Amino acid sequence: MKSLILFVGLLALSACQEDPEMMGKTRAGIRAEQKECDAKGGSYQRAGMFGKSCIMKTQDAGKSCKTGKDCEGICFGDTHTCSAVTPMFGCFSMVEDDGKVVEICID
Repeated sequence: MKSLILFVGLLALSACQEDPEMMGKTRAGIRAEQKECDAKGGSYQRAGMFGKSCIMKTQDAGKSCKTGKDCEGICFGDTHTCSAVTPMFGCFSMVEDDGKVVEICID
């Protein structure tokens, strides 16, 4: 009997845990974000470590760049080309607006 009470108690507590995909947002808020993203032509998907984001294709993907100002998204420091999507997640080198190459990790 004690095992059953403990199990039911633990089950009730686990139901209170927040879904990490929601990141403190309501389901209605997430649906609204997804609808807005779809309307802009983006893809609402898991991105980084903390939930979902609206991933947009860039118009200048693969274009040569010298500074961060040359790209819609990121100017990669190793190839000096513009990213295919924005926002970008992960670790990579990028060219800042002043032309300086830095290593960055975005989660």
